[in-house]
Amino acid sequence: MAIFNGRYRWDGTKQDDLEPVAWYPGAYDVKILDRSGREGKVQHLKPFICLYARTGEGQSISANPEKFAKRICSDFSLDIDRVLWVEDLLTENERYDIILFTRTGKMGKGFFYRAEKRRALEAEVKMIEHALNDLVEESQLLKGK
Repeated sequence: MAIFNGRYRWDGTKQDDLEPVAWYPGAYDVKILDRSGREGKVQHLKPFICLYARTGEGQSISANPEKFAKRICSDFSLDIDRVLWVEDLLTENERYDIILFTRTGKMGKGFFYRAEKRRALEAEVKMIEHALNDLVEESQLLKGK
C-alpha cells in the first residue's frame, strides 16, 4: 500500500524543530510503501520502503541523506530504523543504492546517525520491484473504480 507517491518538495527554510532537507529549495520523486501485512504471519524488520530519486530540481541530498530521512519520518510518522531507504539512481544497471542509518549519538530527544551506502542485493532488488509492481496494480485498481 502506498503511503505517498509523488514529488516531495522543500523550500529551504526552517519551519519547526527540524532543519530543512537542504538550505536551498529542491524536490525528489518519492514513493513510501507499506509492506506490513503483505506476507501473512511474517513480520518485516523494515516494513516500509522509501524509494527516492532525483528530479534535477534543487540540491542533491545524495551526499547527506540524514536530514532528508528525518524530515520524511517526521512528515509521515515513520521510525527511521523501520524503513528500508532506497535511492533510485535511474540507471539501467545497478539501479538501487541502499542507505543504512546507524545511531551514533543522542542530544536531548534527537539522535545522530551515520549513513552508509551500498548497492542493493539481488534479494532486495526483487523485493523493491515486487513492491513497485504492487503499487502499479494498486493504482490501476483505483483508476478502475
